[in-house]
Formats: sequence, structure tokens, C-alpha cells
Amino acid sequence: MKEKLWVFIVKFILISAPLFVVWHLKGQDWYLVFLNHVLSFLLIKIAGFHIHGFPFPVDIFNNLIPFVSLMLITKEFKLKTKLSRLGWGLWILIVWHMILTGAVYFLYDEYGVPSQAYEKLSVPLYLFSATLPLVLWILFARKQVVGLFLRGKKSAK
Repeated sequence: MKEKLWVFIVKFILISAPLFVVWHLKGQDWYLVFLNHVLSFLLIKIAGFHIHGFPFPVDIFNNLIPFVSLMLITKEFKLKTKLSRLGWGLWILIVWHMILTGAVYFLYDEYGVPSQAYEKLSVPLYLFSATLPLVLWILFARKQVVGLFLRGKKSAK
């Protein structure tokens, strides 16, 4: 039997709420330390850039939570498949966070003031970041998404 949309939404809220609490209490801090180490290694040690602190767009990084929540409550996956798709999605989001942080850093001028390019590119970058978890969920769970939203229709093969 297919799940009703309202049940799916309630499950999403019940899973997301505690994840957001954990994220805001400690997870975000740990994640920033992790990103700082990885970006420092990649951009300073390997690429040789002289960078003094990254301007982390922290408000975007919590987009990990909706993706994890959506993948956890999506039915009809074997555990191995669910974990694999969850892992790939998290990897894509983390790589995007590194790209976004680098882009924000390089779009500021030498005095720490946003450049004209930043003003033109920031909205599309942030919109893409905000929608990426939903897009990944649709890509990784398209049969389940179609089944959830299109009642009476056959799921996409």
C-alpha cells in the first residue's frame, strides 16, 4: 500500500526536527572544522593559494538535513541501496559546499568587500544550494517520488 502524502510530511518533520537540533547544537561546528581542514589542505597546501580564513556560507550548510531526512523516510529501498544513495548524496552536497565556499572567497575583493560578480552570482549560487537536496532526492528516489505524488498513475520505470 502506498504511503499518503500527509503521512510522509509528518515523518519528514519528525525526522528533520531532531536532526536540526543536533546540527545547531554541535554538528554545524564540527562540520565547519572538517570543511576548514579539507579546504585548507586542498587550496593552501596543494594549490598554493595564500588564504587567510574562509567565509563559510554557514546558513546554506544545513541543507544536509533535508536530504538526509528525505532519504531516511523514503520507502521501498533496500538498506544497502538507501545507504549507498545517502552516501553519494552527502558526498555531492559536501563537495558543493566546498565549491561554494571557494566561490564566495574568490568573489570577495582583497579588502573583504563583495565584488560586483558576487552580487550577480550570489543569488543563483544560493538558490542552487537551497534546491540541491530536493533535486538529489528526486534523482535518487524517482520511482518513490512519482509514487508519492502521482496517485493512480503507474510509477516511472
